[in-house]
Amino acid sequence: MNNVYTSVVIGLGRIGASYPSKEIPRNHTAAYIANQNINLIAGIDPNPEARTEFKNFWGEGIKLFSSVDQMLNTGLRPDIVSICTSPDVMQKNVKSFDNYKPKIFFLEKPAISSEKQCIGLELSLNNTPAAINYHRCWDPKHNEFFKKVNSKKIYSSRVLYSKGLLNYASHIIALLIQNFGDVNSVTRILSDKNIKQIDDISESFIINFERGFSAIFQGIDGLDYDLLELDIITDDGIYSLKSGGCRERHEIPTKDLFYQNYSSLADAMIDEEDGQIEGLSQAIENIVNFLDKKTNKLECDLKCAINVYKTINQITNKSL
Repeated sequence: MNNVYTSVVIGLGRIGASYPSKEIPRNHTAAYIANQNINLIAGIDPNPEARTEFKNFWGEGIKLFSSVDQMLNTGLRPDIVSICTSPDVMQKNVKSFDNYKPKIFFLEKPAISSEKQCIGLELSLNNTPAAINYHRCWDPKHNEFFKKVNSKKIYSSRVLYSKGLLNYASHIIALLIQNFGDVNSVTRILSDKNIKQIDDISESFIINFERGFSAIFQGIDGLDYDLLELDIITDDGIYSLKSGGCRERHEIPTKDLFYQNYSSLADAMIDEEDGQIEGLSQAIENIVNFLDKKTNKLECDLKCAINVYKTINQITNKSL
C-alpha cells in the first residue's frame, strides 16, 4: 500500500494553477491532482481574484487562503509545499514555515536570483529537501536523448534561444549541468545589444565543462516565435532537440552521399515521435518516491538551482 501525501500550492498564477493542462499537466495543481498518492488540500495567494479563478476552475474541495500564516493557523500541516512565486517573494514564503517544516518543498524556477537570496534560501530551508522545477530534467524524452548522447564522444554543443537568460536559457543550463556535470568556466560574449533595456535579455556566452567540451549559447531577442534549440556534435553526427525539445533529430555521417569519398550529414530515422515535452508529472512522482525512500535522489534539487544561479551570475557579472 502506497503512502498518500498532502500538498499545497503557493502562488495561484499561470504555473501554479492556470497554465492550460490536458493530457500533460502543465501546472503544479494539475500535476498534484493527477497523482493518486497526493491529496492537494490548499491553495494560497494574496490576490482574491486569483483565489476566485482557482475555485471556479478547480472546484470547492480545495481550501483557499491569503497567506501561509492563515493556513497554518487553521492547523493544516502539508507534507509537500509548492511555491510558484518570484525569487524575492519565495524567500518570504519559505521563511513563513520556520516553525513548521514540511517534508519537502517544490520550488518554481528561478528559485535564486542573487547571492543574498542564495544564502537566505539555504538558511530558511534548514536542510529541508527542495526540488526545483526545471521540468526538462524529468522529461522522459530528454532523459533518453541524453543517454544516447552520453554514449558517444562529444566534441561541442550549441544552443540557440530567445526570451531571456533567466526564462529560456536557464532550462538548458540546468539540463546540461544535470547531464554533463560540473562547469569549469563561463565566458560571456560581450555585446551592446541591450539598447532596448529588456529586463531579461538573451545573452550570448560559452559554458566550458570539466569533461573537456563547451556549450556555446547564442541569444536572440525580438523574435515573434519561440526559439530554443540544442545541437550536440558527436563522433556519430549531430544530435538535436528542436522546438524547445518537442522534436528530436539525428544527422548521421553518410559516406558518398553527395560527393565521392566525402562523408556528409544526412537525416537518420529515430524512434521518438514529435510532441509536447513532459516533466512536471514525473517530478511529482520523483518527489513521492523520494518521500517513500524508494530513491535518495531528486533529479533537480537545490544544488542544481545554486549551480544554475552561479553560472548565470558569471554571465551577467553582477548580482541579478
